[in-house]
Formats: sequence, C-alpha cells, structure tokens
Amino acid sequence: MEELLESFNKCLTIIKEGLEKGSFPEVSRQYIQRLGRSIEETIKVLETVTKENTIQTGISSSSRGAVYNLRRAFYATISRLEREEDIDRNRSIDEWRSFVSKLIGFINEHGISEAPMKIVLSYNIVTDNGVKYLRIEKAEILYFELEGVKELENK
Repeated sequence: MEELLESFNKCLTIIKEGLEKGSFPEVSRQYIQRLGRSIEETIKVLETVTKENTIQTGISSSSRGAVYNLRRAFYATISRLEREEDIDRNRSIDEWRSFVSKLIGFINEHGISEAPMKIVLSYNIVTDNGVKYLRIEKAEILYFELEGVKELENK
C-alpha cells in the first residue's frame, strides 16, 4: 500500500508542477486538473481506510445499513479490547451512544442518508480517573453518488 501511495504522490507532484509551469497544452489542462483532483481524493481514501485504531464498515446501500454494520463492528471491537486492553465496556458503550447520535444527525443534515456509504471510526484508548475506555475521535464517511447513467439496448 505504501508503494501505491508513493506512486500516486509522485504523479500528483508532476501534475502540480506541470500546471504551475504551464507545460501542458491548454487543450488538455482542464483534464489534467481533474485528474489531479481525482488522485488527491484517491490518496485521501487510501489513507483513511489504512489507518490504525479504526472501526470500519463495508460499503452499505444506505446510512441505515452502514450504521447497523458499524454498530456490530463496534461491539466486536469492544469485546476484543475488553479482553486485550482491559477497557471498561460500559464507559465505552456510553461513548458510542453519544457519538452515534451525532453521526446520524450529521448524515441527515448533509442529506446523504440514502447514499451508499462506508464509515470509518477513528478511536483512541484513554484513561480517565483510572478507567480505560475507547474514545471515538472522528468518523469519516465515504459516500457514493450517481456518476451517470449508461444504457445498452439489445438490438
């Protein structure tokens, strides 16, 4: 994965330098800019899904499915960390409940509740008054919109 990210970053550097110097023909400049933006988004997605201390869903058909799958993954992670790291299950679940209501509100506010999506939760294990628990830092929502419609007729 590191080699792939390195290659994308090299391509992005070449594109940015070429655009600054004006070394691309004006006819293709717009396409090169779009390619650069696409590579930046791809790099961000790759960095997001390869982070450590994350809980991730697969791609779900809607936010409801993604949150359901995230809940299942969260409880599986809690069970593992309870054994391995001796974290407090109840405090971690309280943290989850608080965060998931914010997450659902955020998804609804941005109007992406019906879009296919993948959710990546980043967390840390913190200690408060001698109690270790899983603290959710942020959620990254990868949502997918319709790119277009292709039609094939059988003649």
